[in-house]
Amino acid sequence: MIEFRYQEERAVALYFAELLGDAKASDLLETGVVSTSEDATHLSKFFWAMVNKSAAEKAKGKNIKLPCEGSSEYWTEKLYNSIGGYLESVGFGKEWDTEVDNA
Repeated sequence: MIEFRYQEERAVALYFAELLGDAKASDLLETGVVSTSEDATHLSKFFWAMVNKSAAEKAKGKNIKLPCEGSSEYWTEKLYNSIGGYLESVGFGKEWDTEVDNA
C-alpha cells in the first residue's frame, strides 16, 4: 500500500486527480495499491501530469488552491518520494524510471 509520510500528500494527490479529471489515478490513490505494470505506468504519468499542471498554473501567475497548507511544489516533492518509493518497492521501478526519463 502506498505509504504517505504526511496525510496531506494523499489529499493533494486526490485533489490533482480531480482537477485533471483522472478517475483511474483517483482509484489507485484511494486503494493505495498498484498491482499491474499498466497501473504503475498510469500512476507515474499522473504524477508528471500533476507536476506539469502545477507548473503551468504558476507560469500563468495563478496559485492552485490546495486542500492544505503549503505550495504545490512542496507537496509534489513529497509525492515524488512516496509514489516513486512505493512503485520501486513493489517491483514497478522500471515503469517509474521510464516516466521520470520522459518528464
